[in-house]
Amino acid sequence: MKRVLAAIVLSAALLSGCGKISDVRRRLVVHSIGIDPSDDGGYTVSYQVFSGGGNSDSGPVDASESTVKTLVSDGKTLAEAEEGLRLKTGKEVFLGDVELIVISDSLKDEGLGEFLQYFRKSDVYLGVNAVYCRGSASKVIGTKLEQGEAASILLREVVERAVEESRASSSRIIEISNAVSAPSEAIAIPLLEVKRGEDSGEDSTVSNLSVGITGGIVVSGVRPVKSADADACAGIRLLRGNAKRLSLSVNTSSGAASLCIDNIKIKRKLGFSGGSPLITVKISGRYKIMSAPENARESEIVSEAEKALLSLCEKARRLSAESGDDLFGIGRMIEKYAPSASKLYGGDFSEAVKSSVYDVFARLSEY
Repeated sequence: MKRVLAAIVLSAALLSGCGKISDVRRRLVVHSIGIDPSDDGGYTVSYQVFSGGGNSDSGPVDASESTVKTLVSDGKTLAEAEEGLRLKTGKEVFLGDVELIVISDSLKDEGLGEFLQYFRKSDVYLGVNAVYCRGSASKVIGTKLEQGEAASILLREVVERAVEESRASSSRIIEISNAVSAPSEAIAIPLLEVKRGEDSGEDSTVSNLSVGITGGIVVSGVRPVKSADADACAGIRLLRGNAKRLSLSVNTSSGAASLCIDNIKIKRKLGFSGGSPLITVKISGRYKIMSAPENARESEIVSEAEKALLSLCEKARRLSAESGDDLFGIGRMIEKYAPSASKLYGGDFSEAVKSSVYDVFARLSEY
């Protein structure tokens, strides 16, 4: 009897271990998702997956570029496309490791309602960034760079670097969902673009393609509103109070100069002037001159940089005022600091956004 029990225990342990390996082999682990319109009015969804490289169950996993591939599935909905991929491959689709979601700008007029609903119900981490792209999302996530097929982590780093440099707004799924669910509030979703540079010549290992963030698409209430260039996106970060680092190029009487502004601190204060919201914004930071003409005066470079910060804010202010979409969290400020005034707007702050007056000050100091 003891021998029988021991055999059962041993078999259970062995089968459990094999089961874990088998589960991995039966899964498609997705690292990025590209969404394009299909010819029949639905979606063509591209899944960049790690294929496992065909290693034996007992051997190490090959993480080389050759194990990364892109699979495509069509569907009237995103859920239908996922089910089609499962039936096509015979594997379960696992989205818990997704690094980035890329949506073709051809779909911007359809809003984000279905996308948000689908991803919030799936096993996608809600802290993942979702971005629009110029042209085909499938081509973006499958772009060939020096390293071969673009790994999802490289694309994610492009987006995160733009956010870190305050040239794009963070567009995590949860942030998009929260922003578009609030009346009048808006968010500038980064626009990812593949650009072709000069031909690399005889060296076939060097790609002439580059991927970068070139601006954003402003979305409010799951509707696209308008496009924003990189300068307006930087201004949004400044007026929203969440810019930390920014690189600037400025013109001086001696020529062009560039500087990096770090340790940015932004103080915002709400008041009212003639019945309209008055937003006072004070921007401070430490600068480091990266390049400048030999005879350029430092005081002029700093003065031009401070003017450039104000110009970025003005671009963003105009963008928000023209549509009445709250890109700077003005409604939340009114609700928090002026609750009596908030009641007058009835939860819709579009008129307050259009009539808001901004006093913006910038002061930079040397490292």
